[in-house]
Amino acid sequence: MKPFKPIAEEKSRKIFLVFFVLSSMLPLLIVIFICNQYLQPFIEADKSGLLGETLAYGLLVMLFFPLLSFFLMFRRIRSLEGLTREIRAKSAEVIEGKKSFGEQQIEAGEIYRIETVGAAADTGDENEVQSLIQSFNNIFQTAADQLAEREQLKELLASLIALASDLTAELESSRLFPLIISRVTQVMAVERTSLYVIDWDKHELWTKVAEGIDPITLPIGKGISGRVAETGEVINVADAWELPYFDRSFDLINNFRTRSVLSLPVKSPTGEMIGVLQVINKKNGASFDLKDEVFMKSLASQVGIALENSFLIDEARLSFNSSIGTLSATVDARHPLTAGHSLRVTEYSLLIARELNLDRNDIEVLRLAAMLHDIGKIGIRDAVLLKDGVFTPEEREEMNSHPVKTKTILDKFHFPRHLRSVPEIAWRHHEKVNGHGYPDGLTGDQIAPGSKIIAVADVFDALTSRREYPKYDGSKTMDCGAMPLMQAISIIQKEAGSHFAPEVVSAFLRCLPQGLRLYRGSHFAPEYVDEAIRRLAPEYLQDAGVMTPSGNALAGAPERKR
Repeated sequence: MKPFKPIAEEKSRKIFLVFFVLSSMLPLLIVIFICNQYLQPFIEADKSGLLGETLAYGLLVMLFFPLLSFFLMFRRIRSLEGLTREIRAKSAEVIEGKKSFGEQQIEAGEIYRIETVGAAADTGDENEVQSLIQSFNNIFQTAADQLAEREQLKELLASLIALASDLTAELESSRLFPLIISRVTQVMAVERTSLYVIDWDKHELWTKVAEGIDPITLPIGKGISGRVAETGEVINVADAWELPYFDRSFDLINNFRTRSVLSLPVKSPTGEMIGVLQVINKKNGASFDLKDEVFMKSLASQVGIALENSFLIDEARLSFNSSIGTLSATVDARHPLTAGHSLRVTEYSLLIARELNLDRNDIEVLRLAAMLHDIGKIGIRDAVLLKDGVFTPEEREEMNSHPVKTKTILDKFHFPRHLRSVPEIAWRHHEKVNGHGYPDGLTGDQIAPGSKIIAVADVFDALTSRREYPKYDGSKTMDCGAMPLMQAISIIQKEAGSHFAPEVVSAFLRCLPQGLRLYRGSHFAPEYVDEAIRRLAPEYLQDAGVMTPSGNALAGAPERKR
């Protein structure tokens, strides 16, 4: 069954043709009727036959003109019907977007070619049809251009939304920088992207190229990015080497050629200029145009929001850590002999955690818990906390209450959701895996992994540091000074499975040389730790410039001070 539209068109064409034939024959029929009814009675009878023949030949001649008109009109109708079908099909393709921009740019002669019938076609008619074809071709070309531009804008908008989503999700500045650079380079299709942050206090720009590498700095006003920071203007240049203020030194050192550059300011949501975003060398070889500028301004807005959020998080984290550090330092202020204890326990704990491959959040929780594990000691009386000598049972009971006091203090401290286990880990550091610890006598898996780690680090630092009370090795009582290092290590090993978790002890022994290396020359005298390091990991002594057993001095890096 034929579609409805073609059937309707066919019927309409037939009706039009019948009407046209009748309208063409009507004048002829009227002439015949007039001659037969009015002229023939006035003509003599013997001449009526001659009149009839004359009229018949005349009518035949007259019939030729409507037939010719009919033929030409039929050709025109066929041509216009073909043009109409092509226009309708082309319109549907443009509206539905089924064809690409390149496919829509087919030559007008191939799309709208109208077949001619006979060699006697009217030249004027063909010119009119061709003019009509050209007009429609121009319309379709404009529509195709608009469709292509709309598709391009849709792609750019999708890229902008995706980039904004990625940047909003990343708040860690160390990962935000490379994320911004990689995504902007991809979206803008350029060879390089640079992101500079403005330090108004130092009147300079800085940028990070990789984690662990010091930021690169340059004065405000120097180079293209420095000029943007100074003036707030947008700089779009086809060849940067033509600018008198462009610094070619980077290109010359790195065998690079900077050509097209688009550099613009990055502003915070409040309108403060906080950075400069710069893209270099468009990959298609062209210079950046007005559309690139508009799109880059949108990118810069998203970058500004992401940077501002990251800076706020960094400020909040700095303030939080400062508060934690100040809180931890209060114990050192009351008990000078243990100064640095919490920091060393934290360093040892972090080494163990990394050895055990704990995830980033667990390591952060452990860091804070280790710093605050002894904060409850600020609630211990000076007569007990600062006593020089052995505790009485009552004094020991009061001293052993400091973990509970730690919990009481930390429960009042507001920790973010991902850090809410800090108090639990901090105040459980005196529990033992065999259940003989305090305050609750927990065993095995009842103790959090972080608490087990702090327990090893805490005891090791206590054994290797001076205290007011004597130290013990089993039933043997020793003085208050630092226990010989190898003896302290032996005690830690013997307590694995009873006091300490065996897996934590194993990890501690693997990373211990690195921990001793941290404090060699500061908390530890070199002669105190070198023998242990030589036995556990000789390579660490080589980095420290220590004499090997053969007597050769090895050059090394300077000590890290704490």
